Amino acid sequence: MSKLKSLALVLVLLIGWTAFVLYGAFNGFLLRTIIGGDTAQDFIQEVKEATSEEFVGSIALMIMEDGEAAGTYFYAVDKPVNENTVFAMASISKWVTAWGVFKLIQDGTLDLDEPVDTYLTRWHLPESEFDNNGVTIRRLLSHTAGLVDDLGYAGFEPGEPIQTIEESLTQASDAPWSEGRAVVGLEPGSQYKYSGAAYTILQLVIEEVSGESFQDFMTEEIFLPLNMNHSTFVWPDSTLWDRATSFDTDGGVATYSAFTALAAASLNTTIADMTLFLKANIEPNSILTPSTLDVMYTPTAFVNTDVGIHALGPTIFARDGKGVVINGHDGYGDPAINTAARINRSTGDGILVFETGHRELASVLSDHWIFWKTGIADYVVITANKRWLLSLLFGGYILILVLAFIRIRQRRNRQKR
Repeated sequence: MSKLKSLALVLVLLIGWTAFVLYGAFNGFLLRTIIGGDTAQDFIQEVKEATSEEFVGSIALMIMEDGEAAGTYFYAVDKPVNENTVFAMASISKWVTAWGVFKLIQDGTLDLDEPVDTYLTRWHLPESEFDNNGVTIRRLLSHTAGLVDDLGYAGFEPGEPIQTIEESLTQASDAPWSEGRAVVGLEPGSQYKYSGAAYTILQLVIEEVSGESFQDFMTEEIFLPLNMNHSTFVWPDSTLWDRATSFDTDGGVATYSAFTALAAASLNTTIADMTLFLKANIEPNSILTPSTLDVMYTPTAFVNTDVGIHALGPTIFARDGKGVVINGHDGYGDPAINTAARINRSTGDGILVFETGHRELASVLSDHWIFWKTGIADYVVITANKRWLLSLLFGGYILILVLAFIRIRQRRNRQKR
């Protein structure tokens, strides 16, 4: 019986240690940051090492602290890049587009909870088994409108005919990963499902209610007031702007695509301009009032009923229940474009990373920034700590077994006496 009790105790300790390590990993307190210090320059040094270990064609980075740029880093294998070099943003376009939508909401032109078809004449949602009146501006912004398009726009190669918005919403021809149809396939408001078509519909709404092209409206109402003078949704045929070379993962030079889905995927901008955009999200600005921004940042899409993952435009990347909330957006584009933006509106801390030639480095670095700043870890950070966690786990196992062995030997020696 004594042996069984000892074995049971060892088993309990092993299970308890396993649970402790898992709890510590998922709650962050057992994880180690990859950053060797606590300054922006320390973070940048880690980025330099990352770009030396893996291929990156070009990268531009800005770290913001207390609402001001605290450090920048630029690197390219060909022509130099700087704060005014233009990068393709891919889906970060959606966050900037949300500003255009909220400008119209604040002016009373749009209503967050009005059926979107109310504002449309050039195209309408196709009939479905669900009530299309549930597809509202609020739900389109938060990816909860029930659309099942799974877009993902690849864009059009140079010289390739570009669809109209109406054609794209009916059947996007630049949708290699899905059917590319804007159709309601889930009960509106019932769940989160990321939708590129949601923002193409919002693009059409902006054009319909403003009487302007999407590009003109966003330039006049968002870019010019924020002094974002190197930002555009439509790349001009001739321009003096410097654009970063697009690279594939193998180092080959790639071409940039053109898009029908401007609002969802076509923003081109710079570190300097997006720094101004981040600051506008935390400081008074001439476009949106603080109360309007508070509405934009309200968690609206949830998983497991209570975990907010998306607001009305921005993604929610981290929150700890104690006031720390990290918002922003990521962008992924072909063949190897990755962009990431993060902002903590309560502290004014943020990060921008734009790169080509690597499919996920910008997002990975930004996730490490979140952990570095807040101690909130995600899958990327936990994976980076895998070797440390395994050594901790098995080290604990060995210690428990060694102590158990010593205890058993001591007990046997006493029995022999």
